[in-house]
Amino acid sequence: MRSYTLGRVRGIAVNVHPTFGLVPLWVLFEFGRGEANPVASVLFGLLLVGLVFGCVALHELGHSFMALHYGVRVHDITLLPIGGVARIEQVPVRPASEVMIAIAGPAMNLAVAVALLPILLLFGVFRGLDSFADYVFYLEQISPGGMLVYLFATNIMLIVFNLLPAFPMDGGRVFRAGLTTLVGRERATRGAVLVGQAIAVALAVFGFWSGEFALGLVGLFVVVAAQAEGRAVRVESAMRRLRVGQFAIWDMGGIQPHHPLTYALRGGPRDVAVTEDGHVVGMLWRNQLLHALNGGITGRTVADVMDRSVVTADVDDSVYDVQQQMNRLDRWAIPITEGGQYRGIFTADRFVHVYHHITPPVLRTRVAAYVTGCLGAFAR
Repeated sequence: MRSYTLGRVRGIAVNVHPTFGLVPLWVLFEFGRGEANPVASVLFGLLLVGLVFGCVALHELGHSFMALHYGVRVHDITLLPIGGVARIEQVPVRPASEVMIAIAGPAMNLAVAVALLPILLLFGVFRGLDSFADYVFYLEQISPGGMLVYLFATNIMLIVFNLLPAFPMDGGRVFRAGLTTLVGRERATRGAVLVGQAIAVALAVFGFWSGEFALGLVGLFVVVAAQAEGRAVRVESAMRRLRVGQFAIWDMGGIQPHHPLTYALRGGPRDVAVTEDGHVVGMLWRNQLLHALNGGITGRTVADVMDRSVVTADVDDSVYDVQQQMNRLDRWAIPITEGGQYRGIFTADRFVHVYHHITPPVLRTRVAAYVTGCLGAFAR
C-alpha cells in the first residue's frame, strides 16, 4: 500500500501508511465512550496520539541522522499504527557504526524525557505530588497534567522497549554488533535472530493473553522482520564471496568511439562499454541510443553521444560491492576491468541472475520483478 508524505527533514521523507487511518478510529472508540464531554475527550486523545507519534518520528529521525553521519543513504521514514520504520539503505558492517545508529533513536527519546522532566517536577510541586503513585494516577486523567505525564512515560517506554535484545530492534542490533566482534557478522546475525524471535514470541503471547493486542502485533512484526533481515544478511554474505569478474559479459569487447551509431545496434539496443586500445573511455547507454534514433543517426558516431564519465570496477571486486556502487551511481551497468584492461560488463540483469541462484524462490521472484521494473523506468 502506497504511503503518503507528510513532509521532509534534511531531505528525508516522513510518510504515513494508509493503515494509520485506524488510529483516529481507535481514539474515537477509546476516548469517546463513557465521557461527560466526548467531543473534548476525543480532541484530547487526537492531540495526545499526535504528540506520541511525534516522539516516534523523532526516534526514527535519530537513527536517520546518525546514518547520514556515517554516509549511509536514508530512503524515508514511515509511521505505522504500531510505530515507525526508517528505511536505511545499508546497515554498516562495522559494529561500532551499527551500535551508534541503533542507540541514536533511544537517545532522541531520552533527550525528550530529560527536557520534560523539569516541567513534570514543577507540575508535581504545584499539585503536591510526592510519590510515584501520584504521578501514575494522572496517566488516566484527561487534562494537561495527564498529557505531560503520559508523554514522559511514553518516551521512557520507547527507550526501554527498543533496547530489548530482540533483533532487529535497537537493542537487538547492539546485541548483534557485540556478537559480531566475537563470531563474525553472519553467525552473529543468526544468534541475534534466534534470541530476538524468542523474545518477540513471548511478547506476542503475553500481548494476546493480556488483551494488549498492539503488543501482540508488535511481537509478530518483530518475528517476521527478524527472519527477513537474517535471510538478507545471508544473501549479502554470499554476494560478498562472489567475484564480479565471474559474471561479466564480454559483449564482443564493447564498441569504439569512431564506430557509427548504427554499429552500436548490433545485437539490439543495450548499455555497452566504449573502449579504445582495450581501455574503457566511456559508456553508451541504451536510453541515449534510443533518443539518438529519434533524431536520426545518419553520419553520427558513438563519440557524439557517449557518456565520457568513466566509472569501472575490478574483476576481483565482490558482486555485493559492485551492486552497491551501481545503486549509488544510479547506473544499470558498469564496465569490469583487470589491470586497466576491459574484461566485460556487469549489468542489472546479471545481478538478477546471480541473485536467482542464491536466494529462496519467494525472494527470487520479488527481486527480479523489482529490478525489471527499475530497468523499464530507466529506459523511459
